[in-house]
Amino acid sequence: MDAELPFFVTQPGSTDVLMLVIGIFLVAALLGVGTLYFTVQTIPDRMASGSHKIQMQLVGLLGVISLFTMNNAFWIAGILLAAIPFHELFPKHFATITNAFDRPEEKTEPVPEPVVEVSDGEDGETSEGAQNNA
Repeated sequence: MDAELPFFVTQPGSTDVLMLVIGIFLVAALLGVGTLYFTVQTIPDRMASGSHKIQMQLVGLLGVISLFTMNNAFWIAGILLAAIPFHELFPKHFATITNAFDRPEEKTEPVPEPVVEVSDGEDGETSEGAQNNA
């Protein structure tokens, strides 16, 4: 009875080639899926990279929160926030904020100096009144 064994059964003392191939495949698959996950995770950050600083910070914060909590709602909120240009939706509000920071010195009025009155003595005349009468 010469029964031939299947190819995945190894002889005693020899290297199990199928286990090595499957191990290398699993490590490569794990690295590939991890790379794909982190690439997809950074889509909102890459979308918001050309926008305003505050919008970029909010998108980045939502991305980090979604990464650590595994909650997809934060990622979706981040991608929606990155896709909507708020400075174009509300130009009047952002222009008002920008103008408020552009000209802070023009809006201030000079404060007048206080007049100090000094009395000369018994008659109760001030120094200004004494100068006017002389």
